[in-house]
Amino acid sequence: MATSPQPFGGSATEGWTLKQIANDIPLTASAREVIELAQRLATASGAARTEPTHVLAAIVLSPGNPAHKALVALNVNMESLRSASEWRDLDPARPAAPAPIGPATRYLLINAHREAEQIGHYRVDALHLLLALLYKDSTTTAQRLETAGLSIYAIRQHLTAPGSTPKEARQRPLPRLDGAVRVSPVFGIPVGAMLVGGVGLWSGALPSLTLPLTILFVVGGWVTSLCIHEFGHAFIAYLGGDRSVASAGYLSLNPLKYIHPLLSIGLPVVFLLLGGIGIPGGAVYLNEQAIRNNRWRSFASAAGPVSNLLFAILIGWPFLVFQGTVPFGNEQFWAALAFLVFVELSAVVLNLIPIPPFDGFGIIAPWLSIELRILANRLGMLPLLVLFFLLWQGGPVSATFSNLVYDLSSLLSIPPDLVFLGHQQFLP
Repeated sequence: MATSPQPFGGSATEGWTLKQIANDIPLTASAREVIELAQRLATASGAARTEPTHVLAAIVLSPGNPAHKALVALNVNMESLRSASEWRDLDPARPAAPAPIGPATRYLLINAHREAEQIGHYRVDALHLLLALLYKDSTTTAQRLETAGLSIYAIRQHLTAPGSTPKEARQRPLPRLDGAVRVSPVFGIPVGAMLVGGVGLWSGALPSLTLPLTILFVVGGWVTSLCIHEFGHAFIAYLGGDRSVASAGYLSLNPLKYIHPLLSIGLPVVFLLLGGIGIPGGAVYLNEQAIRNNRWRSFASAAGPVSNLLFAILIGWPFLVFQGTVPFGNEQFWAALAFLVFVELSAVVLNLIPIPPFDGFGIIAPWLSIELRILANRLGMLPLLVLFFLLWQGGPVSATFSNLVYDLSSLLSIPPDLVFLGHQQFLP
């Protein structure tokens, strides 16, 4: 259960803002509208703080609100509620500054949140607020509602009836990212290597260092994309409900957090030497049971290849703008850039192949039978090694893969001759 933050003025006598309350208690749009109106009504009535009576007034004066509709549907005597002397002159359309939320209203929201959780709802709706207004610790509102003909039993029955609550109340809210996402200083190492290599190649001042500068540029760019690729997996998994990725450091872009003994060093280097094939050489371990549903699990797997594609577009936009021509600068720089974009696009195609342990299989795995997933788990790295062998041997598999990557490269106007030159520059 959520607890409210410290009041904005440092003491409960001064109250809380709606933003402070909403940081810990997720609210639907209808609940926010009720609280915001209650704050304005409190100010209009001359009250120092927003009290539960103002919340009830906001519900009664808002015909389009779900809580108001529930009162009507349950045959509550609306005239007796509207006849309250302190509400007669209140105009819900009149602009007014929001009054601070007082302690009693804060407890009202906490009670509403408790009721929502017990029903299995993830957000507090105006209907939950109406239910909390019937609590005996909110004496004034409880008496008025009971006198008008509403009981806790009736509103609870209404809340649990099919289709009675907005879909928004049944949707789990996205987690807050405050403090979860951060950029590690270690991430600056591959980014810096890429920049140094790129500047060196662009200047053309040291032609004898073309090889090391190309290696620095391509490897630095590849490791940078590796971090972005794995961060993409972790970020979507975190939004989907897996909080373990934050504590594991996967949301820090730190390449050291993504290292895998085989995938991070051995195979990526071999694949690059093989023909400019890039495999994101890292690994993040997701708690799939914590992710809210199969769609989010598929999204988490797809986030990696999508990250590679976005990175390729980000660095390869000059080719797209200038339609593959080299507008200015040193040709060795453009060759290295074309090769790096090609490597990124090859990583996209490779990772979308639907065999384990690639992301393409991760996208479809949540929808497969448990038997197929167990079989895939038992196969381990074998499908990857078989594919590696087929690509190494050439033939139809290798040709099909290369054609797909070149077709994708052509969409970004990457000249094949520059890719070839960049590969030649990269080879020791």
